[in-house]
Amino acid sequence: MSRFEPGPPVDPDGLRVVAIAAPGRRPGFSCGNESLDRFIATDEVDEFEEAGLGRTYLVLYEGGFIGFYTLSNASLRVEYVRGDRPFSRPVEERVDAFPAVMIGRLAVAKEWQGRGVGRHMIDLIVPEALLQGRRSGVRLLILEAIPDSVAFYERCGFTIVKETRRERGRRNRTMFLDLRPIQDLGE
Repeated sequence: MSRFEPGPPVDPDGLRVVAIAAPGRRPGFSCGNESLDRFIATDEVDEFEEAGLGRTYLVLYEGGFIGFYTLSNASLRVEYVRGDRPFSRPVEERVDAFPAVMIGRLAVAKEWQGRGVGRHMIDLIVPEALLQGRRSGVRLLILEAIPDSVAFYERCGFTIVKETRRERGRRNRTMFLDLRPIQDLGE
């Protein structure tokens, strides 16, 4: 197999997610994005956790560390979704922002990319966001996608927000996944 061809798809039953419990560097991880690699390999992840800015989870497969993601609480202002049909109910028109869970970071190690790991990570995050919604109210799963990742997130069901003044000219794109239809399926 060439180093440019992905290996076989990952069996989602073999994935394990663990919260970062102990401080410490995780060198050797490379997803191809310098900022994400630096975050997980330096004290930055521990400082982020200590400051209460998010919680980072390691994704393991067959005992090896293959990815990570960071979640936090957030909201998305109504003007970002105004006019979208699912958000036009009277009660939704009386709020300034929708409560959300934010994926602050999501990374898959280079050698595991193209094998379904990222999609399976989203599939693990959605139930976590729904659980949070049962505890405190969450309507959306949101993120800031780098340009190269927009198509991936669209395939996962995310939508780019309306172009607001704040969004114009930004490199990264704010995207959302409405959890309401998913929640309704589970009821």
